[in-house]
Amino acid sequence: MRPPHRPTFRAATAVALAAGLLALAACAAPGTPAGWASYTVAPGDHGATIGRTSGAPAPRSGWISPGPRRRAYQLTLNATARYVLTEPTQPEDQFDWNKLPGFSDCGDFDLARNGAMFGWRWRVDTTPMRLELVPYANNDGVHLYPEEALVSLSAADLDAAQPLTYAVGIDGDVYRFSIRGTIRGRTVAATATLPRACPETAPTVGKWYAGLYFGGTSVAPSTVHAYVLEP
Repeated sequence: MRPPHRPTFRAATAVALAAGLLALAACAAPGTPAGWASYTVAPGDHGATIGRTSGAPAPRSGWISPGPRRRAYQLTLNATARYVLTEPTQPEDQFDWNKLPGFSDCGDFDLARNGAMFGWRWRVDTTPMRLELVPYANNDGVHLYPEEALVSLSAADLDAAQPLTYAVGIDGDVYRFSIRGTIRGRTVAATATLPRACPETAPTVGKWYAGLYFGGTSVAPSTVHAYVLEP
């Protein structure tokens, strides 16, 4: 089994900032269903704060050891996911993948080195515009994702604010991804796999559990909310 990677300065700083942000978060975002929690990315930020309605469970966050081999949750993206970068850090940042909640792997603290999650982005260059979702993994710092979207959501789909169930798990030498649910009467059922960098490492190795993240390189240009239920 690989020994855990020592956190890089970036990873260690992110851990400290995340702990502070989560401690400060209390109020749920507008529109959060009863019994659910919310993620909020403020303009100028990458990471999200967590808010909770009365009695709602908090989504997993931080370092957990041993770490479960699978993460599954219901999450709703709404109209706030239709963002436009007017001052991108790099010219192509509108096409960068933002991240849904996921986990690190291989004993690593840093998802950007080793981990699995879903990527999402709002495409302003298509007619009509659309939100794309892909399986996304980092393999010793190499970003892996397919060329084609696993699921696409329209502006009307986002306006409907209906949840989908996202799951990603470790199965030997691959990550298995699935997105399932119903939006505006349309059944969504999609699966995919991506390779794992450390098949020799136990799937229950300690993991860092991350939340909603904006970027890529650029920070959020406007407030982004998502609603989450992770028992």
